Amino acid sequence: MEPPLGERVDRLLTHARFTTLATHDGTTPWAATVNFVALRRPLRLLWTSMSSARHSRDIAAESSVAGSIYMTGLPGFGLDGMQYSGTARSIENESDVIAFHKIFYDLNFPDEAVRQQFLLPPETYFRDGGRRLYLLTVEQCWLLDIDRWLIDMTDQRVEVPAEIQPARKG
Repeated sequence: MEPPLGERVDRLLTHARFTTLATHDGTTPWAATVNFVALRRPLRLLWTSMSSARHSRDIAAESSVAGSIYMTGLPGFGLDGMQYSGTARSIENESDVIAFHKIFYDLNFPDEAVRQQFLLPPETYFRDGGRRLYLLTVEQCWLLDIDRWLIDMTDQRVEVPAEIQPARKG
């Protein structure tokens, strides 16, 4: 028996560092792997990307996205995964960029020495800096139905109700 859904979502959001993000420009789909940090209540994913990247251009054209987060090497079944859909946008307001920049780097690199190795100045993320911070608001998410798989190897997902998504602040 796997842990409750909320604990599983929390484990994925706390320990997985990358998501495969699915975008489209209105005609052609695209998938990109991005390094994210999770923010809770409401559940959001925050990442940085070059503004010229294909997924960034897609988000500018069409904000609806989907994606998956997964981890392997876990106790018990050995893996867990989450799929989600939602709306993504670039953060454009300078004061918001500065605030989310700090959140992203503090959560992504809690060790100050490591953070300094990767830290880019906030100005990199607005105006002509060439990069943007992106915020994805998760509207629906599903977990792999591990219990069902262990019974009859049926590969299904179970929707995670918003009210049991982890409440920890991030």
